[in-house]
Amino acid sequence: MNKLDNNNNLTNNQKQFQKHQYQQQLLKKLKDQGEVKEIPHVKQNIEASNPEVALYVLKESLLRDQNRELLQTSKQYSFGFDSILGAYGSDQSCLKVRNTNLDYDTIVNDNQLLEKHLIEFKQKLSNSLNISIDQIEILGVSKGSFEINFQITGKNSDEQKQKILDNKNQFLKEYCNGQIEYVDYYQQASQYAKGVTLSSDDFNPSHNMSWDGFHEKEQRGPPYHRYDYYFPIGCYGFGLKVKSDGNDDWIKMDGNPNEWRIMYHGTKNQAVSAIVKTGLNCLPNSRQAYDENYCIDEFGNKVNVGKGIYFSDRISVCLGYCSYTQIGNKQFAVIFMSRVDPKKIRQSDRMKPINYFVVNKSEDVRPYRILLHEKK
Repeated sequence: MNKLDNNNNLTNNQKQFQKHQYQQQLLKKLKDQGEVKEIPHVKQNIEASNPEVALYVLKESLLRDQNRELLQTSKQYSFGFDSILGAYGSDQSCLKVRNTNLDYDTIVNDNQLLEKHLIEFKQKLSNSLNISIDQIEILGVSKGSFEINFQITGKNSDEQKQKILDNKNQFLKEYCNGQIEYVDYYQQASQYAKGVTLSSDDFNPSHNMSWDGFHEKEQRGPPYHRYDYYFPIGCYGFGLKVKSDGNDDWIKMDGNPNEWRIMYHGTKNQAVSAIVKTGLNCLPNSRQAYDENYCIDEFGNKVNVGKGIYFSDRISVCLGYCSYTQIGNKQFAVIFMSRVDPKKIRQSDRMKPINYFVVNKSEDVRPYRILLHEKK
């Protein structure tokens, strides 16, 4: 760390980025040496049906998405880790491009090849944004196919970053067949410690269940909206506490006129805690692929699908939107099982073959169970 601080050839952003990289390496070494312990009681029964595993997966997923880990270590073996976290825990950000066409090991072992790719990347980005090549600061490269971590500096840098995100498909077509993402690699520890607030009080154990041994599907729903309910086979479900207005017809399975349809929603890790607390919400400015498609509404009118919350009736589709969390030698993903007002479901002809559905308003969605899916 002292060598980094005294390296006058690196910018402050590059120093901070490399410190972050060392932090991740340190965590791995500590775990490999047995000097870092995960929550000990979870290891006693690492099964999807263990409620402690559910809580651990949810918390660990949230923390890992912020580049933090739910680990315990002593200062004796931290080798300065605590001081690094304390000194460099302020908000910082960078942009990352992942090029899936390139091999990391091949490039980083050839300095000329590495320099060639970085110059090519900066030139294309400079042309795409119509900015000086000097405004593009390479922070470093990392593994994951081949990832370039960079920062836009100078005047209007925030606008340029947003421009990259808004036009990422065009830029990536010009540069690579990869993906671009906004990476917050240092978050304020105190801020996110408050955000990790899941507890056993959020769950209703009486609605816990598994679907092992179930057949694939069965008919459900009221007479005007019969549908195939595909059981979440391979998952273990944890019941959530749901708000009640005194009428629970929506959650029954008797075909009454007010019964809501069962749907699944796969989500990225950082959204889990918020969904448990406040429910599923549609982001008003989000871009969605099918919002201008036509469908038929509950009144028989031809309308646009519109923006909303995406669902599927198949677990396999939702898993494409989830991240797995490693616990011991097992991996788990989180999916929300919700009841949805059948009158408010939108689906265009293009969405039917891929089992996509959209609900425009969060008030028509009620998450009532969290599913843990174990990767086999």
